[in-house]
Amino acid sequence: MCQVRLVRIIVLFTQVYVFSTMLGIACVARAYAGAWPMEKGKGQSISTFTWQGGMHGFDRHGKARVDLSFQKYENAIFMEYGLTEKWTVVARPAVQNVRLRFEDVVDQAKGLGATELSLRRALPGWKKWVLSAQAGSFIPGSVENGFDKPLGQSGLDWEVRALAGRSLNMAGRHGFVDLQLAFRERSGGSGNEIRLDTTLGSQITRRMQVHLQSNIVVGLPSSRPDIRTVDSFKAQASAVWFFRRKTGVQLSLSRTLTGRNVVRDSGLTLGFWQRF
Repeated sequence: MCQVRLVRIIVLFTQVYVFSTMLGIACVARAYAGAWPMEKGKGQSISTFTWQGGMHGFDRHGKARVDLSFQKYENAIFMEYGLTEKWTVVARPAVQNVRLRFEDVVDQAKGLGATELSLRRALPGWKKWVLSAQAGSFIPGSVENGFDKPLGQSGLDWEVRALAGRSLNMAGRHGFVDLQLAFRERSGGSGNEIRLDTTLGSQITRRMQVHLQSNIVVGLPSSRPDIRTVDSFKAQASAVWFFRRKTGVQLSLSRTLTGRNVVRDSGLTLGFWQRF
């Protein structure tokens, strides 16, 4: 079983590498989030409205042959604030409206989703890399609290995360790469998760940035046989236009490319960035 899990993790990580290589972006400039700490007394907020929907899901073998109906609307705000030169506080509350129909069962709820509260610590850098560590919790809400839980089922989750970022200048364009590896401790018997988030960014004009992201979730086996193991590999492409120096708007498209026991959804996000 452990060997099978290891092979699956290696395969998913390889998919991220291939995906990033195919994108071929000459990355990137200064990052204002991720591994980079916020300056003391400064911060940013990203307010987003997201729609996600899908008519099929991946079964336990990774085949997209499960018929279902999924709709999700979410208003969220991601906030970062520099407490000191080394410590950054992170918060992300979200209001959701979710409906999932599978076979003859409909699960529907609206209200507050899980809220992230985290603290990030800047670490000594390595060569040209910026390094940091983050720990936080996900306070359950009344709607979506995880891939594998019925809507509204609560339970406090914990996460530790290692972050690495690097500014680049290639082909005359500024950019950045941000890599994040996390372990999430789940509650209520749900399987723990390993997560890998990758962001590549490029400043294509003075006011326009392009971000390409991949988000991998590798579910570890649960101690309870009635709880399914969930895997997910999602890709997202975003354009951010700063019509003012500290204010911008975002348009993103996302797609779950592969997974197990998860919806094959597509998504559209509109966002508003504000640095302060």
